[in-house]
Amino acid sequence: MNTDQNNSPGTRPRRHLRLLAMLVLLGIAFAALIYFTRRAGPSRQTASEQTRVEEKSDYYCPMHPSYHSDKPGNCPVCAMKFVKLEKSPATAKGNGQPMAAMPMGETQPASSAGAQASNSIFIAPQKQQLIGMRSVTASVQPLSKEIRAVGKVAVDETHVTHIHTKVSGYIEEVFANFIGKPVRRGEPLFTIYSPDLVSTQQEYLLALKSRNVLTKSSFPDIARGSDNLLAATRERLRLFDISDEEIKRLETEGVARRAIPVYSPVSGIVTERAAYHHGTFVNPEMELFTIVDLSKVWVLGEVYEFELPFIRVGQPAEVSFPYATTQKTLHGRVDFISPFVDPKTRTTQVRIEFPNPGLALKPDSFANVIFHSNLGQMLVVPQDAVLNTGTEQYVFIDLGQGYVEPRRVEVSATTGESYAISKGLKAGERVVTAANFLLDAESRLKGAFANMGSATPVSIGAAPSAQQNLSISILEPKQAKVGANAVRLVVKDVSGKPLDGADAEITLFMPQMGSMAPMTAKGNLKNAGAGEYAGSVDIPMAWTWQTTITIRKGEQILGSMHTNLTAR
Repeated sequence: MNTDQNNSPGTRPRRHLRLLAMLVLLGIAFAALIYFTRRAGPSRQTASEQTRVEEKSDYYCPMHPSYHSDKPGNCPVCAMKFVKLEKSPATAKGNGQPMAAMPMGETQPASSAGAQASNSIFIAPQKQQLIGMRSVTASVQPLSKEIRAVGKVAVDETHVTHIHTKVSGYIEEVFANFIGKPVRRGEPLFTIYSPDLVSTQQEYLLALKSRNVLTKSSFPDIARGSDNLLAATRERLRLFDISDEEIKRLETEGVARRAIPVYSPVSGIVTERAAYHHGTFVNPEMELFTIVDLSKVWVLGEVYEFELPFIRVGQPAEVSFPYATTQKTLHGRVDFISPFVDPKTRTTQVRIEFPNPGLALKPDSFANVIFHSNLGQMLVVPQDAVLNTGTEQYVFIDLGQGYVEPRRVEVSATTGESYAISKGLKAGERVVTAANFLLDAESRLKGAFANMGSATPVSIGAAPSAQQNLSISILEPKQAKVGANAVRLVVKDVSGKPLDGADAEITLFMPQMGSMAPMTAKGNLKNAGAGEYAGSVDIPMAWTWQTTITIRKGEQILGSMHTNLTAR
């Protein structure tokens, strides 16, 4: 009964529909499997298989470098026209990335006919004039360095005198009674009452009377003993700093003084005092006066530790004073270099000694100090030619014909307007001194710093032209397009005469953008007479291309022109 129902005429159409739907789904699944297998096929290849494919391929897609073809055509993904694969050392090493030829316009490869440095960049003459680029020749010159330092006038520490008493007592009267008072040697500073001094004076008077009485004694030992007692008492007074004049007065008057004057042992200026009136008690430990002789002074310059290698004893120096109106510049020599560095200022004191007639140089006055150091014969460039990144220094070498090359150098010394170069540069090479920051930005944009190395002489071809001496005018195309483009141009010399018998080459370059590799298109133009050159160039995609037109005759570059060509 069930079998008959399943085979009934009503159930047969439904069974056929289900079978048809299953067949359709299987077909769709099989088609999708084939499609994705083809899409994923290149990624499933081994590295060696991929390399063999690339070696056999002559064209690739610049937007999808994994797609290769052995014949021209369009990319199946983005429909962009295939670009001819330029074999390069990077591709030969198996890095898996197609490389287009390097540009001839802005960053010139070393293998070109002009033999430019691999990291050179081109700056058109019009652009040089616009940015104000200038260059000078590096030369060997006698170099002297000026080291400027701030300084101050200081007292000569070898001419500072401190006044103390040899006895304890009480000050009676003070004559040097203010700071800054000039005193002379032998002038009284103050008077002091000391019981020890009074008793010693009295002992001296007694010894003097005894000597006068016993000098005529018939016993020689007694006479000699009285003389020895008098001499011992006189020496004790001298040890108390009692002058010979005061001792003579004591002998003449025969009366002991209550207050004894204390005299200055030097001439100078009172800078400190602790001796006051009204019976101030003093003892030998107290410093009563400080007297400074200012007939000679020091100028102490603060030199930073990185400049110390250029300072030596006996070196000439100049000292001037910022606030003086009539004070002339003083010329002296380094007398002493301190063996210590101030940990706070990181400077070392350098001393210069000067006479000070009329006390014109005041201690603690500010001064400007200039030390002159002769560095001998050195390779010198202007400071404007050197760019300092903080960790390295570099210059731009003017190679001629509009080419410049960044070069690392080492600076050994710095003067007011020049740098001494110890490594990376040779005498006679020209360095750019103006518009360096613009060249720096230009070279970094062009990637020139990636190949920047040590100093290597670079020639500009076998027989280069010294300057741009041609006039090049593009006649065609007026509006470039993607694909083949006819190119015509007219070349004239400086006199306006058409130039024939040369070879012309047009090179279009697009730099790398993101994952898209750089692209280059080239075309050779033949001389058609009357200074006209004609040919064609194949432009792979719509873009504004950096365009270089180079005119050669044999190995000699007669001239070049750099412009932009937009393809739509």
